[in-house]
Amino acid sequence: MSFDGIALYGIVQEMQQLLGSRISRIYQPSQTELVFFILHNRKEYKLILSADPVNCRIHLSDSVNDNPSSPPMFCMLLRKHLLGGKIKSILQKGLERIVEMTITNTDEFMQLKEYKLVVEIMGKHSNIILVDSQNTIIDSIKRIGFDVNRYREILPGKTYSAPPLEEKVNLMSIDDHYIISMIKEGVMSQPEKPLSRWIIDNFAGLSGTSAQEIALRAKVDHRLPICQLTEENVSQIARVFSNLRDALLNVSFQPHVYFSHDTKEPIDFWLFPMNLYDKISSKPLDSINEAADLFYLKKADYSAIKTLKHELKSQVQKHIKKLNQNLAYLKQRLSKTSDSSKYKLWGELLYANLYQIPAGQKEVKLQNFYNANEEVVIPLNEKLSPSHNAQVYFKMYKKLQATEKNVEARIKDTLMEIEYLESTLVNIEHSQNLQDLAEIQQELESQNYIRSSAPKRKTESKTEGSTPLKFKSSDGVIIYVGKNNHQNDMLTFKKAKPEDIWLHAKNTPGSHVIIEAQGNAVSDTTLTEAATLAAYFSNGRNSSNVPVDYTLVRHVKKPTGAKPGFVIYYNQKTLYVTPDEKIVNKLSF
Repeated sequence: MSFDGIALYGIVQEMQQLLGSRISRIYQPSQTELVFFILHNRKEYKLILSADPVNCRIHLSDSVNDNPSSPPMFCMLLRKHLLGGKIKSILQKGLERIVEMTITNTDEFMQLKEYKLVVEIMGKHSNIILVDSQNTIIDSIKRIGFDVNRYREILPGKTYSAPPLEEKVNLMSIDDHYIISMIKEGVMSQPEKPLSRWIIDNFAGLSGTSAQEIALRAKVDHRLPICQLTEENVSQIARVFSNLRDALLNVSFQPHVYFSHDTKEPIDFWLFPMNLYDKISSKPLDSINEAADLFYLKKADYSAIKTLKHELKSQVQKHIKKLNQNLAYLKQRLSKTSDSSKYKLWGELLYANLYQIPAGQKEVKLQNFYNANEEVVIPLNEKLSPSHNAQVYFKMYKKLQATEKNVEARIKDTLMEIEYLESTLVNIEHSQNLQDLAEIQQELESQNYIRSSAPKRKTESKTEGSTPLKFKSSDGVIIYVGKNNHQNDMLTFKKAKPEDIWLHAKNTPGSHVIIEAQGNAVSDTTLTEAATLAAYFSNGRNSSNVPVDYTLVRHVKKPTGAKPGFVIYYNQKTLYVTPDEKIVNKLSF
């Protein structure tokens, strides 16, 4: 639902405070978005107008936008006509998602002019149109020609006509009796139509979600055909509509923004609390403009986080795929070195029997002096002497031995690199904000997995770096959790004391966890809770029984040249726990 006609009504009502104010600045941060700065009583307000197909809207905002160094043509045109202008009126057409702002300003000849800025919030058909006093289009943020819409052209010089709207009832102008008669009429004409669909088709400004909310408040299944409504159902529905109308007329708003409990993704917002979302987290706001601003700001952040997560995961997974391919090749090469002992034996047997082997033979059968019951057939190069053949086999043996050592070392390094990248994947997945992801991005750049020449992304704050996650056990003991590999190293080898307790999910990528014990004994409760955190912030988050190793920090070492986050440890003990988000939330503070 997010931005239906009801929400827009509340926004427009709150914007009435701007009447008589002047437009001090105009920017166009993107192709479909405008930002007006409005000076009112020595305070500057920021108004966002967006014709984005997905996030079309109009509302006051406190967020900060990046503006292009050179303004687009439409922005320059708006500055020419509207900059310094006074806002005369801000009107909504009924409960439709169309807002008309009337602005008066003087032109270059000091003549008073009146302009109308029409904001059409209509999904992919959204537009922002500047119209003069003769209803002639000066320009629009999206130009719509005859080839796109043969019924309504939005081009400079054309006469502006409002978009064709369905004949729907304005909730603000009717009473209970009218609603009841509408339902009864609907039963006669469209008896099988579901209740929510009937509401959407007959009332302006209501989305599918708000229609479901109305049905829920009336304690009626929104899927129920209207012909099956009882008299009590009809009365309840009329009462809900009446209460909604009165709240709108009295400007009695209680805005809420709703968030997913798991992902913290913004789900919806509305002028009033919604029974539809009573089981998910919400945030009440003082104004609907604040609610809209928070919703779209968090939505943009979530989208940016999702996009960056995808980009980083794709890069890391690509490297892991290459490493696994290389690992398979190395293992294949290693298998070929298994014959090295055979060549050594052949060389030894040839040297031991040089004077018994005639020259020019293609093979020879000799008794194996390591196994008296075995005869060994040795291929020979008839062009070489028996001694020379033995030398050839010894060289092959030494070469394979060297290859074996080299390949084993490369396999070890490859496995360590895969382990490092898999731990990075876990860190990416568990990241909750842009700053955490930006730090992982920098880490990958420093390890040459990502080109450092890529443009730097904005983070949520300007701090030097994020801090580890901090928790408090039921006994009041502080527990830290690293959010990336660099942070894991810092936490374990710089922040933690030698007598603190270190935990990590066994044999799987995950975060370093530190119990701030400082040599003091900790309870089984604290230890179990810390182990739960280690399991939760690991690749075993969705498992039911995760082994977690723990030991003193002084027993944790970092091998020379090891990747960030990679350690070896000893004197460990193991706990088995089940990751539980409720425990994680309980320990947060």
